[in-house]
Amino acid sequence: MRFLLISLLLITTLQGTAQVRDIKSKVKEDKSKGVTSGRSYSGSTAYWEPPELEDGLAEFLVGRLFYYTAYGVYRAADYGQSKMQNRRFEYPETFSFESGVVSGFDFNSNTFLTSPSARINWGLFASDLRYQYTHDVTDALHVIDWQVLKLRFPIQNLKIEYGAGFSHVFDPSKTYFEQSVGFDWCLLDRKANLQGEYRWTQTTSIGERFRKEAGVMVDYEIKKINQLGFCPSMGFKYQNFFESTRFRFVQLGLKIRVY
Repeated sequence: MRFLLISLLLITTLQGTAQVRDIKSKVKEDKSKGVTSGRSYSGSTAYWEPPELEDGLAEFLVGRLFYYTAYGVYRAADYGQSKMQNRRFEYPETFSFESGVVSGFDFNSNTFLTSPSARINWGLFASDLRYQYTHDVTDALHVIDWQVLKLRFPIQNLKIEYGAGFSHVFDPSKTYFEQSVGFDWCLLDRKANLQGEYRWTQTTSIGERFRKEAGVMVDYEIKKINQLGFCPSMGFKYQNFFESTRFRFVQLGLKIRVY
């Protein structure tokens, strides 16, 4: 019996391919090519040089067009934010703070993921910060993802979101611009919350994106103390690194929400 258990343990351990090690190897390759080709500064951000414009067109873009566009966006955001303020008691989740931690496991590759996170919702805007630790038998990957600004478009209990920020790998040190689209849907008189998101980073110097990710998570409030809500969560996350390394995580966690 002991021999059988040891054999099963060895089999499941050896099933974990060199996935995390492959990701870090690709990041190193991207970093070295980015430096030698001059496509990035210090190997961290993509280098971009704007096209040259004629004086008349440049003055128009920088002057009138930019002014009226910025002014229109400001006025629309100000109007929408004031409307959200007036409805914050009817839809309290639009002004809230969330923190929590989730852990996931990919049974195919024997890979473990844990991710603490924090998020601020402020009417039409939000900011989402998370840390991801991915580990298998070959190596460990440490990444910080920050969607610095998210724009939220409310439709009653449903919010459609678009965000922009960055994803930073610690070892080797490399930063990628990242965008996201998703939704945030309150259900069952705000006891349950369903969130879905798709993220994608910039194309790297080796011709592939660092990461594409799709996930869905649902949580349910089981206890509320004053303004604190305690919500167990479960979900699924798919990640694709450099179009060659893929993870499928089944996730469980706990979220704390403050209205």
